[in-house]
Amino acid sequence: MKFLNFKLRITLGGTLISFIIRTLPKFKKRVMKNLNLIYPSMTELDKKKFFKIFSNNLGFTFTEFLFNEEYQKLQKIRFDKNSEIKEIKQAVKSRRPVLIVSGHIGPWEAVRALLKRHGIETAAIYRKSKNKFYQPYHHKTIEAGGKPVFQVGRRGTTDMIKYLKKGGVVCMMIDQAISDGRYINFLGVPAKTSFAIANLALKYNALIIPAYAVRNLPKEPVKVIIEPSIPLSDPKTITQLLNRSLENIVRIYPTQWYWVHNRWK
Repeated sequence: MKFLNFKLRITLGGTLISFIIRTLPKFKKRVMKNLNLIYPSMTELDKKKFFKIFSNNLGFTFTEFLFNEEYQKLQKIRFDKNSEIKEIKQAVKSRRPVLIVSGHIGPWEAVRALLKRHGIETAAIYRKSKNKFYQPYHHKTIEAGGKPVFQVGRRGTTDMIKYLKKGGVVCMMIDQAISDGRYINFLGVPAKTSFAIANLALKYNALIIPAYAVRNLPKEPVKVIIEPSIPLSDPKTITQLLNRSLENIVRIYPTQWYWVHNRWK
């Protein structure tokens, strides 16, 4: 697909991946299980419609991620009219650590892409792929959105902390189930959630900024929403506020969230 132009590549790849998601029982079962949990009154017909729209969104997002280097340069992205990056710029200028906190909703790499276009390069932390052939490509793809990138684990965490202490900006996700997490409500149901973001922010006086990317109508630019910073208080309160922030976005754009996650274990 590299021999095709970017737009055609995304269209074909998105359509193919969308078909795979709808066809494989593993994905369909997980999505339907989550929908039954969060939207118990949704009809079977509405679930099928929801699943189709969701798979289309995820298909395009995953294809864009596969070609992240071109995506960073070519994708049309704009800030939401209420977004403000002044807090981030002030923190960077004063060398205060910044945690950009997002979730797996919409084309999430657009957050890093737009910040980069405004002179703010963001590092990222990611989980190593279990597929040893895909892993080097996975690393390179995330790195295309900004450097450095840190792999989940002791060494990656140590390197990330060193980077933060120098006033670095790191993007992190709040919506993955963590075995040692604590139960915090997400979409009305308790979900294991990591307190790592809150603990890092409190320990290193980091600015916490919720940020999300969502798709608009066809042919319109992707919209990036930058919210005001989360006040530093205590780990549980900070984590609850972050969950609530993402929750609000998911309720507005439900088909754009990553429903194949085993979020509620």
